[in-house]
Amino acid sequence: MKKIAPLAALLALSLSSPVLADGKVTCHGGPKAGWKPVGALTSKLVAEGWKIKKAKPWKDCYEVYATTTDGKVEAFFHPVTLQKVLVLQRGKVIYKAPNHH
Repeated sequence: MKKIAPLAALLALSLSSPVLADGKVTCHGGPKAGWKPVGALTSKLVAEGWKIKKAKPWKDCYEVYATTTDGKVEAFFHPVTLQKVLVLQRGKVIYKAPNHH
């Protein structure tokens, strides 16, 4: 039983990593009145070959769950410019905008 507790703790930490990764995303989107419609983002992504599962506002970004040529991803976009800010695959960063901190 003593060996199981550390293993369970390690497993819990590894499963929480994706949440920590996207929990720190900020897009600096400004007031929502200035945001483009989420439909404009999904149309743009579909035209680029993305298969959208879900797209929604999240904090000051748009969050998108989709399948791309890289596989299943979770991505964050600036809601005014619709520029890609961060793309995660299984909790790992596969794209990060150059000016994103």
